[in-house]
Amino acid sequence: MKSAKTISITFILALLLFILSFAPVAASAASASDKSYYRPSHGGYTLVTLTTSDGKPTGVRYSGYYFGGDIVVTADIYSSAAFAVDFYINDDMPNYTQTQREQRLRIIRLAESVHNYINEADSLANTQYDGVNGRPLSDVYRYNSAAVGTKLAVDKMTYDMLLVAKEMYRDTNGAFNPAVYRLVDLWGFSSRIYSNGNFGLPYDRQVTAEEFWDNGYPLPEQKYVDAFSSASFTDFSDQSVTLSAEDGKYYVTKNVRPAVVGSESYEQWLDLGGIAKGYVADGIKAMFSDEHIDRYNVDVGSSSMVFGLNYNGGDNVMTIPDPFDPKSVLGLGAMVSARFGKSSVSTSGQYIRKYTVDGVEYSHIIDGSTGAPAQTGVKLVTVIAPDDGTWAGKGDCLTTALTVMGREKIVEFMNGYLKDNGIDVFVLYQAVDGSKQILSNMDQSALTKVSDNYDDYVWSVDKTEDGAFVYNGQAKLASDLTWLVITLGVLVGLCVVGVIVYYYIRGRRSAIDNVKYARRDKPFKMGDIVIYVSVALVIAVLFLAFFTDGGEEKITVVKVIDMQTQEVLFAYNVARDDYVINANERGWEIAADKANGKLTVTFSKDFGGDRRFDEMTITTGGDFSVKMTNSVCGFHQECVKNFPAITRPNGSIVCSPNRLKIITE
Repeated sequence: MKSAKTISITFILALLLFILSFAPVAASAASASDKSYYRPSHGGYTLVTLTTSDGKPTGVRYSGYYFGGDIVVTADIYSSAAFAVDFYINDDMPNYTQTQREQRLRIIRLAESVHNYINEADSLANTQYDGVNGRPLSDVYRYNSAAVGTKLAVDKMTYDMLLVAKEMYRDTNGAFNPAVYRLVDLWGFSSRIYSNGNFGLPYDRQVTAEEFWDNGYPLPEQKYVDAFSSASFTDFSDQSVTLSAEDGKYYVTKNVRPAVVGSESYEQWLDLGGIAKGYVADGIKAMFSDEHIDRYNVDVGSSSMVFGLNYNGGDNVMTIPDPFDPKSVLGLGAMVSARFGKSSVSTSGQYIRKYTVDGVEYSHIIDGSTGAPAQTGVKLVTVIAPDDGTWAGKGDCLTTALTVMGREKIVEFMNGYLKDNGIDVFVLYQAVDGSKQILSNMDQSALTKVSDNYDDYVWSVDKTEDGAFVYNGQAKLASDLTWLVITLGVLVGLCVVGVIVYYYIRGRRSAIDNVKYARRDKPFKMGDIVIYVSVALVIAVLFLAFFTDGGEEKITVVKVIDMQTQEVLFAYNVARDDYVINANERGWEIAADKANGKLTVTFSKDFGGDRRFDEMTITTGGDFSVKMTNSVCGFHQECVKNFPAITRPNGSIVCSPNRLKIITE
């Protein structure tokens, strides 16, 4: 529903620009209905029909939750001559052709293969899969538990991920290092603590979720930092972590001695989480290639993506978030968009997992050389790499490494490794003086501003005549010249008006002096008044044009959507002050309670045996707002803490772990 209030032209243009920049495809997921979505009996994923604006099927979207239920994996396949998807995925009506029926089964078989592939990669690389409570014993967990000298047989997928990790460890001179995982755990950023709040090791500091949010995680004792950051303990070279292949089997040998603190010894831990998501994206891309699918995009956790052609066979458009925008925590808050062809894209940000202690911000990317979270000023890194090979996995490693390297090494990498491999990089960096800077080897014309926040950044890398990139900390804001021109234009306009008024008044005074009875003449004639009123009107129009937005829109509808199926679970009509709860078959229990001008709605569901819920509060009346006020979705409540109340249309709040999204229209 739309507001009846007139929308200003400025707002319409801004909204259209936002929509066009944000949407990589013209197709959209159809509202969930019997024929538009398919879900297998095991419930591991959902297929949703993609449609054009007029409702014509044009593709299918795969979506599911993996890696402990915290990572959303989506894959959009668009119809093409080689892989037609011109039907609703779950509509097996008699009027469908035999070819369409066969194609539907082909898509479902492909979806099953993707589902099994992701689960297999997770079961091998997950650091928390200890063989207890039905969880498989992962290769990484076995390595982390092994003693020095142990030679472990591992799966080919684990071996391949370790090969990629070793390549990137060498190419980044250790800036990417999966062997710093004990430090990640020490600082509280492992899934054991950050997501689940599980404590039990001697170096753990007990805190509640509320204490963590208010005061951060108490800093570790230096003796543990020193022990876990020892060069020999974090060594990931071939001498310390040895890979071998014999008779069609694959092995990894642990040659690293444990770190000793007091009477306790600690084995070296590896974490392939910095590779696994990109590795999965590369694997799905290979599956699509085998099926002759060339129009697609794959998104693993919003940080690892691969793109084929878009829905109509052209280039893709992707948005890059602003790390200083609170909405960016869950992938919202886009700042610029970039257009590119078939590519692998990886993004890493220091704004995702972090806490603040005594005014110092600590984030999840660890610098092995210092034993502490990286403090390089790099807030976000996006790399756009070639489409061939395993660049999604390598790109994930690169984003981590570039964050650790810092500004000078990033520029050096632009002139070396990135140039040699045809990789574009876009880095958001905060200098010591607090200025926000962009470090990039991309052409500025390849980017489109989505948010005015882009104007807060300085483009700080110049390209010399010989093609080299150099840092220029004195570069001016891209918007400085624009605002200077506007300011000068306004000043010139006011000066012109002032000169006209001055000469008009002086002419009037001269005329009065020449009149015999000038003293009887009034100082202000009708012409004077007309001039003054005209100037006042000009100033008023300029003020309205520059400082008003045509009036604030009002929210007319609030919806809560199941992010996996796109089903609308709850809808509230503001004008009628009425709501509808939609029955569903996926386990959601929804309850609403209205009292004292507030409507409180709870959404609860079992996730893997855990009972989780979200509580939404709608404040009715003159100060209408929507807010997520409580949630049980893991150790943190990011949807409660990071999203302010929505007071306007086109707002959203996301609870990714519980797969819920609030939107306003």
